[in-house]
Amino acid sequence: METQPFYKSNLESVSGWGKMRGQKSEKNAVLEINNLLSEKPTLEVTPADILAIVKKYELNLYTDFTDGSLRELYKAYLRYCFDDNHLDEEEIKRLKHLKRLLGLSDKDIDLAHHRVCQEVHGRELETALADQRIDEKERRFLKNIQTKLQLPAEVANRVQQHTATSIVMELIIGAITNEPLKVKEEEELDILAEHLELKPQSGAKTRKQLAKHRLLWQLENGELPTIHVPLELPKGETCCFLTNATWRDAPNQLLISEPKPIRTKLAEGDYWQPTADSVLPNNEQEKPKEGKIYLTSQRLIYRANEQEKPIQLNEILNFQPYPDGIAILRGKGRHVVLALDDQSDVFAMLLGRTLRDK
Repeated sequence: METQPFYKSNLESVSGWGKMRGQKSEKNAVLEINNLLSEKPTLEVTPADILAIVKKYELNLYTDFTDGSLRELYKAYLRYCFDDNHLDEEEIKRLKHLKRLLGLSDKDIDLAHHRVCQEVHGRELETALADQRIDEKERRFLKNIQTKLQLPAEVANRVQQHTATSIVMELIIGAITNEPLKVKEEEELDILAEHLELKPQSGAKTRKQLAKHRLLWQLENGELPTIHVPLELPKGETCCFLTNATWRDAPNQLLISEPKPIRTKLAEGDYWQPTADSVLPNNEQEKPKEGKIYLTSQRLIYRANEQEKPIQLNEILNFQPYPDGIAILRGKGRHVVLALDDQSDVFAMLLGRTLRDK
């Protein structure tokens, strides 16, 4: 008998007013699908079973579940399959069937596998680093896990650097709670960094860099922040970033030389890191407009003098971060340069994240 990672859940109650208004409940539809998967072996669930639930709530399987809730069901099953750090043929067969049942796209599946594989590798890495060092046996084991998960080397290295940095940073924070680091403590941290195959610098600058590294990691891999903004956003659209900015139409020759496809840049993980000597392109013939830039799950929205300029995320072909802003290459319309007062790296990270998740 096939065991399952799904557990039966109670449906949410709908108010009388909601029923009178014919309010749809995507959440209850997902809960019913979850409950169905908890009761029957995966391969015995049919598309007709799923469509019956979706039809009951007057929803569309392919257009109404834009919050990623069906993808989360797939991820739950994938985590369960990876419990032994391996996928066998039967599990692959069930995952393919589940993809069809839930109406998931190849993009949904790529995103789910990317996240779960990172989680699995990170879990094994944390175990290996429990003694604050990596020996040769652990190094071989981690390499074997990376190969089994088909995790790109740059992603595995980024996971290791983040985990090692977190260990060092936690020790730094604990050491400087009441007073600055002592010389002996700095020496011990240098030795620890060597054991972790990390090359940190010591002092206040390092602490700031480590804190920024952790923030960017969380923004790239954790839950996106949601902030309240004075905009009327459609249902399901949320804002994750807001800052002062200056909008300029880009020069005719926008300096994004030989732009790679956006998803290639995202996979490399360095799309938010500008070169130190790069200069934000400037259109000297145009007077800049000062205002605010909002990044939502669907758009970039620029507001200045009660006027708005939106850029749909699906219009963005590429972008180039700079120390003081970002240049955006659009599929239609003029390319745009946004000069930011600060946090250009955070903005670029969040823009890359929303483009990756969309």
